Amino acid sequence: MDPRTLQLALAALAGGGVGFLSGVFGAGGGFLIVPVLSIALGVPMHLAVGSSACQILGPATTSLLVRRVTRERLRLPLVICGGLLVGVALGAWLLEELVRGSASAGDNGRAEVVVLGIYFGLLLVVGTFALWEARRHAAGRPLPRGWLASLALPPLATFPQFDHRRMSLPVLGWFGLMVGLVAGLLGIGGGLILLPGLVYFLGLRTHEAVQSSLVIVWVVALQSTVAHAWNGNVDLRLVAALLVGGTVGARLGSELGTQLTGPRLRQSFGWLLIATSAFIGLRLLVLVRG
Repeated sequence: MDPRTLQLALAALAGGGVGFLSGVFGAGGGFLIVPVLSIALGVPMHLAVGSSACQILGPATTSLLVRRVTRERLRLPLVICGGLLVGVALGAWLLEELVRGSASAGDNGRAEVVVLGIYFGLLLVVGTFALWEARRHAAGRPLPRGWLASLALPPLATFPQFDHRRMSLPVLGWFGLMVGLVAGLLGIGGGLILLPGLVYFLGLRTHEAVQSSLVIVWVVALQSTVAHAWNGNVDLRLVAALLVGGTVGARLGSELGTQLTGPRLRQSFGWLLIATSAFIGLRLLVLVRG
């Protein structure tokens, strides 16, 4: 088997595993796909980011179909998407500038170090926080939630996810902008930040947050795909291999995710992020020492 065929076969297997986790946790899976492609399979960082953004569409679509999101519950994620779309465009532009700067300086590894460094810090912080919160919940000392939801900046609107309480549209938009910026830069659908953000900052119940996150991940993945394809950062054969496994995996993961309790979901999500950050940390040590 030639190296390219082997790479695509391994990508399909990786896509299946990531798609399964995506369906369980409501995250797009890009936070796993990019490190796997760039570190384990040797794909250049800009192609790993762009192809990851593209493949997220498959698992996200499958997960949404399984969960059967109603029209009424689309309002909140679509409002957040207003800020997200702007953030994704800025993030994709920043990645392109980083790649160009590395090429002009003759240091093609700089972009990989920067992107993986951001991944490492983000996963470590979010994963540690999720585990800490799960431990507090088990001890009967849950963290207060929804402090962003208390900011009543006009205009206001009601959403079923908040039991029809009035929410600030600007706050939701700025929340989406920050998430979109990271999503566009790192090639993720945004679920990595969205899920804890919706639960802790906005106060949604875990399964409501997973459902809203999946809708947003799908919209962001669509825009990220267009932005990265415009810059030539999408490998279609690699994307096809990821989608073959990812779509099937997402179907199985979504069935399991609907059966898990909220605290169990958050704790498992935290351990997944910690394990991924350790994997990335080893690669960063190799790059820095090399």
